[in-house]
Formats: sequence, structure tokens, C-alpha cells
Amino acid sequence: MMISELELEEIVEMITARIGIIPRSSHRKGIRDYLERKLSSMNADFATYKRLLVSDNDIFSELVDESTVNETYFFREERQFRFVRDKLLPIWKANFGSVPIKIWSAACSFGEEAYSLALLAKDAGVRADITASDINSRVLRHCESGVFLSKSIRSVDGCSFMNLLRPYTKEGGKIEFGSEIRSCIKTRKLNLAEIDSPFSDALLPHGQNIVFLRNVFIYFSQDLRARILRAISEKCMAPGGCLFVSMSEIAQLDATVMPDSFDKISDGSVFYFRKKGGA
Repeated sequence: MMISELELEEIVEMITARIGIIPRSSHRKGIRDYLERKLSSMNADFATYKRLLVSDNDIFSELVDESTVNETYFFREERQFRFVRDKLLPIWKANFGSVPIKIWSAACSFGEEAYSLALLAKDAGVRADITASDINSRVLRHCESGVFLSKSIRSVDGCSFMNLLRPYTKEGGKIEFGSEIRSCIKTRKLNLAEIDSPFSDALLPHGQNIVFLRNVFIYFSQDLRARILRAISEKCMAPGGCLFVSMSEIAQLDATVMPDSFDKISDGSVFYFRKKGGA
């Protein structure tokens, strides 16, 4: 069953209205392919399917799972992880000892980022309480499993941390984490577009010391970027907490979207944002 350009645009607008993501042109083909397969399997016309998207949360969630892009790997942008290892974790250990550091991997995808942070904390002798959130329920189930294929490793970026992965690497390059690592990571389904809603307060991680929110702002409008960052500052971060975005996103987050509560910090080639009011 073929989807017209107008029908595709209606679905894209619905996705944007509900979860804030503005699918790029390169992603629309995947959405179109999914819609055509779905309508054929349901033996339904477009109007019927569109009504179901409004009335059935499960069907809309399935569309979201198929429409969101999920590609990452262990220790992506390793300069940021090196900074966490060399600067933040030693400071935390010296000042707080056995108190768990709170870390949030927002838009965690399949979970490589969250597990990278867990491995760093373990190696530094720091207890970590890590929240891994995403709007895609399928990738969250994968994250909970703690099992990853060799494609989650890159031969260049992140390669300096491969020694931390080696104890968990099995035959064929598969990586499988045991309960010791998995237990410090809790998954949470969260729609960042609703982060400033009072109804989302109970879902949000609070008092976070480190937040990784990377490679997602390119899909959001300026207004939504500002709302997300303001809510993270006001609701989620502890004073002195550090926020990391992708290095390619730094320039997009100027004073028009970044709240005054954050200072932009440069440490060599690593840029990050620190919430005011703490050490």
C-alpha cells in the first residue's frame, strides 16, 4: 500500500507534535517504508490508521520506535569520557567517597553510553547510580539486557577505552555485561518534549551530578531546545552538575536557548556546561 507525500507529511507532523522530533529528510524514507508495511499488515487504509494513532497509545509507540534513529557506540566522542575519567570522577571520589554519583544518560539509545559511564565509574572506584532514558521502548529493553554486538565498537573513536570492555567480550566480539554492571543502570521511558510538564516530574531523575544529552538537539526546534535545557537545570541537576552535549552541538546552544543557570566551560578541547551554585 503506497503512502502519498501529503499523508507522510501528516504523520511527520503528528510525530513532531507528540514527541518534539523533527525527522530529517534522510529519515523520512524509513518512516514511509514502515507505514506502507504497517498498513499492508493491518489491511487498513490511511484514515483508519491515523485514527488509531490518536486513540491507541501502543500503536503510536510502535510508530515512535520505528521512527526514531538509534545509532551509537561505546565511548563515542572519547575526549568527553576521558575528561570524566581524569577530572570529574577523581574529584567526586576525593570529596564524597562511597556516596554514589548520579548520572543521567538522556536519549540513551541502545545503552552504549550508559554502560560506558558505568565502566568508567567502576574503574575509578566510584559508586554510580545511572539513569538511562529514551522514548523508544525497544531500545530500552535492549539496554536492560546488557548484551551488545561488535558493531557497538569503533576502531578509532573510543578505542583508548577498549581495555575496560575486554573482560566482558565473548567469542565473536559480542559484549555481555553481568549483574554487577547492569545493576547500577536503571532504564526509564521518557519523552523529552514533555520534560517541562508537571505530569512528567515523577519520571524525571533529580539531583543529577552528570548529564549526557548528546546528538538529539539537531532534531528539536529552538523553542523545544530551550524548554528542555531549562527543565533539566531547574528539575534535574544538582548545583555544580555538569551537562555534556555532542561537540558538534555546542555552537547551536547559545544564550537564546541555554539558561543563565549554566556556565559554559572549556577544558582543553572539551566543552561542557556547569550548573551554577555548587563546587
